[in-house]
Amino acid sequence: MKTIKKPIQPKLPHIFNETIPEYLDGEELVTNTSIEGMDYTYQEVSNAGFQGSLLTKTNFSGSSLRNFEAQDVIFDHCDFSNAELFGVSLHRVIFKNCKLTGVNFAEGVLKDCQFIDCLMDFTSFSYGTLKIVAFTDCSLKDSDFFELTWQHLALNQCQFSGSNWSNTTLNGLNWSNCLFEKIQLSQDRLSGLIVNQEQAIIIALGFGLVID
Repeated sequence: MKTIKKPIQPKLPHIFNETIPEYLDGEELVTNTSIEGMDYTYQEVSNAGFQGSLLTKTNFSGSSLRNFEAQDVIFDHCDFSNAELFGVSLHRVIFKNCKLTGVNFAEGVLKDCQFIDCLMDFTSFSYGTLKIVAFTDCSLKDSDFFELTWQHLALNQCQFSGSNWSNTTLNGLNWSNCLFEKIQLSQDRLSGLIVNQEQAIIIALGFGLVID
């Protein structure tokens, strides 16, 4: 079995800047900043982002952050519910205990990223690129992975019933310790997918097989 690479940890500064932005400014990258409890809800900006920063209990829900960029960033207990992150670029980023329900990551590029204990139902990674990305103890019910390009993708103890993996090659993915009751897949992209016996039956029934 091919060894899956683990994401590189974010590189944070030893000392953070004291200036905290009250709102997100387009075309501006917030660097080396520790932010806690800020409200960035329902903002519409393009090309904003963070670098070398720690964000805790910060709310981005309902915001449109197109072409958002984050590098060497930790989001801890943050809320991105229903945020628009189309075309996002994430490099060495951790989302920990975050609400990401309904977030649109479509056409995004994620490298060396981790999602840990996150609520991610109804999220979309369609047409995106995930390279060295790990989902651990996340809920991804009814999420969209349509035509996803990936390398070294790990899903550990996740729930993704109702998710859509159509037009995505699954060779090398290991779902054996995850849970799903129904799932949408492309039959010609199944070869090499690792599943347990119960999952194999669910997939077979989904394609109309009759098991006697």
